[in-house]
Formats: sequence, C-alpha cells, structure tokens
Amino acid sequence: MTSVQRRNLGIVVGAGVACVIVILWMFLRPHYVTVFTGLDDKSMGQVETQLQTLKIPSRMTGSSIEVPASQADTARVQLAMAGLPTSGYIGYSSVSNSMGMTQDQFNIQVLDALQQSLNETIQSINGIESAQVHIVMPTQQLFVSQPTDTAKASVFVQLGSGVVLSAAQVAGIQQLVAHSVTGLSLQSVTVIDQNGVDLSSSANSASLQGAAANELSVKQQLEQNLNSQLTQGLTRIVGPGNAVVMVHANVTFNRVQSNSHVVQPAAGQSTGLPSSSSVTRSSSNSTGSAPGGIPGQSGTNPNLPTYGGTVGGGGSTTSSQSQANTTYDNSWTNTQTISDPMQIQGVTVGVFLNAMDPNLSASMVSQIQSFVANAVGLKTGTGANNNITVVKIPFSTGNTPTKSGILLSSAWLWAALAGVLLMTVGGVYWRRKRRTARLGMETVTALPPLEEFPVSPETQMREELGRLAQHRPEEFASLLRSWLSQD
Repeated sequence: MTSVQRRNLGIVVGAGVACVIVILWMFLRPHYVTVFTGLDDKSMGQVETQLQTLKIPSRMTGSSIEVPASQADTARVQLAMAGLPTSGYIGYSSVSNSMGMTQDQFNIQVLDALQQSLNETIQSINGIESAQVHIVMPTQQLFVSQPTDTAKASVFVQLGSGVVLSAAQVAGIQQLVAHSVTGLSLQSVTVIDQNGVDLSSSANSASLQGAAANELSVKQQLEQNLNSQLTQGLTRIVGPGNAVVMVHANVTFNRVQSNSHVVQPAAGQSTGLPSSSSVTRSSSNSTGSAPGGIPGQSGTNPNLPTYGGTVGGGGSTTSSQSQANTTYDNSWTNTQTISDPMQIQGVTVGVFLNAMDPNLSASMVSQIQSFVANAVGLKTGTGANNNITVVKIPFSTGNTPTKSGILLSSAWLWAALAGVLLMTVGGVYWRRKRRTARLGMETVTALPPLEEFPVSPETQMREELGRLAQHRPEEFASLLRSWLSQD
C-alpha cells in the first residue's frame, strides 16, 4: 500500500469516527426542558441551589430554569416538597407531545400550564398572597345531537391581613380567567377567599346595585330637568307661586337589537331583473300498428271518438317537448338596528294651578295644557304613552307665615330671651349682695370690744392743731405767727 493510499485510508477512518461520535452525541445528549419560568433573581438562586443539592443538572435561560427531560418530573416534585419556587410558573415549553401520548394526556399538560400561568398572574395583584385556579373543560361529545357542557372555573385566593378586594378587582379576576379559556363565560367563574366567602356573587350583586343606582339617578335627573323647565315657563305665565308641577318619567334601559332582510323587485317591474335563461327541447319517434280504439269500444259505444298519434308511412309516431327557464334576481337589503339602551316610554305630568288667581280663565288652562305637551316633546292624542293633567285648585295661604311675621316672631323671641337672662343675672346679683351683707353683720357683732388707752397731752394737742388747720385755717395761721413772734 502506497503512502497516498494509507493517507486516504486514514482520512476516511477519521471522518467515519468523527461522524459516529457526532451522531452518538446528538442522540445521547440530555434534552433540556423548561420546568419553571417567570422567576425573579431570588427564586432562581434558591431553585438552582436546591437542584445542585439534588445533583440534578440544570441551566438558566433568562428567567427560566431548564433540566433534562428525564429528570423534569423529579425536579418538580422535589422542588415542590421544598416549597420552591416562591414565584414563577410551569412554562408551556415543558409541554411535549411524545410518542405514545394520547390527545387527552396532551390536553391535560396544556391545561396545567394554563392554570399555573393564571396562578402567577393573579398573585401579582396587590393584596393577594397566593392563588389557585381550577379549570374544568367540557367533555367532547361523539354526536352533534348530544348536549355539550360549558367550561367552568374556580379561583381560590389567599388574601393578606386586613385586605378586602373591591368589586372591580373581583370582576377583573373573572375577566382574566374567562378570556384565557375558550368557551368560558364570565358567569361561570367563581372567586372564593380563604374564609370560604364567595366574592364573585358579592361583586355581581354590587355591580347590579351600581347599575340600578345609576339608572335611578338618570331617571331622577331627567324628571328634575323637565320639572325645572316647566316651572320656569309657567312662572312667566301665571306668576310665581301660582303653579305646582309634578313629573314622572317612564324610562327603560333595555338594549334591543333587531335584524331585517327586505327583498324588493326592480323599479317599475313586478319581478326582478333576469340573470339567466335556458331552453330545453326533446323529441321522440315510435313505430307501431294503425291507431284504433279499445277492443269492443265501437260496438258498445259508437259515439266515443278515437285518439291516436301522427300516422306516417308504416305507422310511425313523432312527439316533441320544449321548456324555458328564466332566473330573476331581486334587490335585497339587510338592516341591523341597535337601539339606545335608554328609552323614554312616556311622561306623566301633573300641573296644579291656583284657582284663586282672577286672571286664570278656561282658555288659559287649555293653552297651558298645550304648552306643557309641547314642552315635554312627546305626542298627544290616540296611541300616546304620556299623560298630561292640568287642574285648578285653591292654594292654601292661611297657614303660611309671611316674611314680616317671621321677623316679628324672631324679635319677640329675642326679647323674651333677653328678659329671662336679665332676670337671672339680677337674681344672682341680689342673692350674692344679700349674702355678703349678712356675713358682714355677723362679723361686726362677733368682734370683741375695743380696749381704751390713755391719750398723752402732746398727742391731744397735735390732734387739736390738725383739726384747727383743717377747719379754721386763718386762726391756725394767726396762732402760728404769734408762736413765731414769741420765739
């Protein structure tokens, strides 16, 4: 074997060995599947540490954890026993349609992944610590005539301490679950908290109550507007205080949808326009004996005629038939009408006029009734749903206090209050003064008699000079001058 042949043989053997190694690696390498996705950094670290403890190979891809497909179930069970992960859910990539798997088994995997995804989404709502979604899909029937069930779902939520979900939040959870499952209606989703309280029924009743309150508010606003407009107009006609208006509106809030299909012929014609026409012709020939009547017919009844076909040479018969078909197209119109949910079925108006008004005549009452009918904006007469009544009655004015009477009553009231206050203060002052005087008398009588002391001549002289200077200053001055001249 030459060197070239040995070299070529070595290349072929090396290439074959490399191909075998690559093929074995492709078939024997572990196939990784996603066990959890949507994890935060903390949960990913906890899961990775637990997998290393379990000696299960894993790899991280973004916010997902992947393990070999042969150990995926073991990893999920072991992590669930350890309470991990605290966030995330089983990804749809873990759903696999392997050989030998039935369609029901595959659907169960898809449903489980959907439930886990909804759990994670609902747990992200503020106030919800954990959530569990259970979905029941209808069983497929073999025959179309068999009744089919509808999909149903229940949501269990663990609320935080002191957290109460609003009706809008419960309705949002129902919308989320209903729009995530095919054939699931909003009414088939039940939301229950950890206390066993059906939150969905409370939300539905609150929604109905809110809708009813809104409808009542709209009805009252309509009645108030009509009442205000009619009162303003009647005040200009009969004067203020001479008309009282009462309005009641019959309002419905039902949305009605109607469809109509109208077929019309062409303009000026009783039929539509011809779109196609066809003519069919057929003929046949037959050969037989000469025509004759029924045997014994001429002998029994010679007056009956004898019928036969066209006689040709040798007794042949020929027949032909033609048929014409014409197709007409008519114009048609499909109309879909959706009425406004708020429909005013009728308005009842009652107007009371003051019969004590001398200017109110019968003709004016009739004009006022016409004015009210036109102001309401609805038709009157046969077939009308509204009712307008105008009545003349005397208004009561005797028991109604006037403004001056009210002011006078208020003045008397203040005067009476001031008098009572003055008497109260005077009585208190008089009692206090009397008590003080009585205490003073008791104190004076209780003092011991004063003890007299002898007065010296100098003191007596000084007191007399003081009295003299105070009462007779001129004599005191002359006395003082005489004393000075003697010195």
